[in-house]
Amino acid sequence: MSRFVLAGVRAVALCAFAMLPLSALALPGESIPPSPPGLHKVGCSNIAQDFTRVPPGKSAQDWWEGYPDDDTPRYLTDLLAESANSLVLNLALPRDFTLYGFFSGRTFAHVVLVCYPTTQANGRADYVLPGGQSVPRMQRGNEVPIFTDNALRYPVLLFSHGFGGSPISDDYIEALKLFASHGYVVVAPFHGDSRFTTVNVESFRDALYALLYYKNYVAMQAVRPRALSAALDLVLAHPQFRDHVDPARVGGFGASQGGESLLLMAGAALTTSLPSETSKVTFDPRLKAAVGYIPYFGVQGYPAFGTDQKGLSGVTLPYLALSGTADTTAPISVTEQGVARLTGTRQLVALNGVLHGFDRGFSDDIFSWSLAFLAGQLSGDPVARATSARMTSVAGGGDDVLRIDYLAPTPAGADERIAVEYYHRVLDHFFVTAESAEAGMLDAGVIVPGWQRTGFAFKVRPAGDARGAPACRFFGTPGVGPNSHFFTLDAAECAKVKANPNWMYEGLAFSTEVPATDDCAADRVPVTRLYNNGKGGQANHRYTTSHSEMREMLADGWILEGTVFCAIP
Repeated sequence: MSRFVLAGVRAVALCAFAMLPLSALALPGESIPPSPPGLHKVGCSNIAQDFTRVPPGKSAQDWWEGYPDDDTPRYLTDLLAESANSLVLNLALPRDFTLYGFFSGRTFAHVVLVCYPTTQANGRADYVLPGGQSVPRMQRGNEVPIFTDNALRYPVLLFSHGFGGSPISDDYIEALKLFASHGYVVVAPFHGDSRFTTVNVESFRDALYALLYYKNYVAMQAVRPRALSAALDLVLAHPQFRDHVDPARVGGFGASQGGESLLLMAGAALTTSLPSETSKVTFDPRLKAAVGYIPYFGVQGYPAFGTDQKGLSGVTLPYLALSGTADTTAPISVTEQGVARLTGTRQLVALNGVLHGFDRGFSDDIFSWSLAFLAGQLSGDPVARATSARMTSVAGGGDDVLRIDYLAPTPAGADERIAVEYYHRVLDHFFVTAESAEAGMLDAGVIVPGWQRTGFAFKVRPAGDARGAPACRFFGTPGVGPNSHFFTLDAAECAKVKANPNWMYEGLAFSTEVPATDDCAADRVPVTRLYNNGKGGQANHRYTTSHSEMREMLADGWILEGTVFCAIP
């Protein structure tokens, strides 16, 4: 067990070793080129409709979205021309009045559209919709899907459209096609939100309106994640798809309300009464990662996940939020508060000037960020994970800025360790340990009180592992040196600090790969060291993989010392 000096013990404010040359250092990060077009043609399941059932002057879109005609319910099932060959599920809602109100215990049909990678030779006709959109190479009658490779199992992408939309409304169908062209089996339920409420978020600016209709709005929100899970159940069990999808690789993409729905599916607690009562809707561990485009986290005064977004605390789903800085329906300030609550991999990208809608000028940014994030979380490829962790922008296109980022390491194998970061508020110091016993002691807060986990960590190997270099660990000599720890892989630096009486050598902490010219191999995540420049009279170093944390530290007067470790992603 290491020696800690408690707050109040006098120490010399001295960084007793040579600093790296600062003029050559810059914040790490990579601007990646836009994602190329997908390699696959796209086919889709059967949603053939009889548009003669739509009265003159009416729009089929009202049925797609479940919008009632006065008191007469309408939904896509009313228009299906080949319903026996379409994907339809019946969702029975739990008897839970808090979440589902007057819809509690009732059953609602949900139509599901599935789009998938298909062969170049697939000659099926596109199905043209009113308004000009088309469903590519749509199955008709009892036709079965034609996959690019029948021997492969493809990753699944649950697609959740925004409030009042549908998978074939507006720009959503184009997004479905894009993801399927990149090798995803895209599963998109028609939520039919307007069957539950026609109240939108703008109405909640009127407090009286909110009080009168909020219960139905809660029910609509609570139904959505259950429909997503049921759609996944349907596809994983369906004879046309079950042998072609990988149940271990399930991601999600949600727009606006859909971004909220995926978090609710991952166990977030939903605001059920204003201002602060919350209730967990469901938890589906099959969902491994999700992207929210202009995701709805609520508005000022009406948070989606309880007061201060506390309903997101403990949610570990890897999540990327792409938010517009000019969005007043889903304000980025509210989203930022929510993303900061997440405890797993998390990213928030600000799209400068984007309103609440699809901005074609940011198309490359939206889909390049999304594809890189999903590949990093679902593919199992360490290069893809490391690429996602290094990424700070997309070249060209709109102005995208990474505001929050953290890549949580995958669970440690038998020959791996997790280096966990702690922070002491009184000392204003950071510390990292890869020793589980030491972490347990700090968590207990008895022997050495005051240390709290920051929620950041990176993966290393045990000390002495031949696949990396050993990290020397030092602690400031009590009463003489800094009240802080210091780590280095550099043998010369290690020897120099050992010879300095201000530091005590505590042994080898862990092993990790050495960066070459301030960078790491493509399958590794750079760990950057920062120095507090003696801020507060005590020297301290921080070791982090997060670009946003680095920016905050530099703004607070810390000094960048460069990439010092290469972590396993």
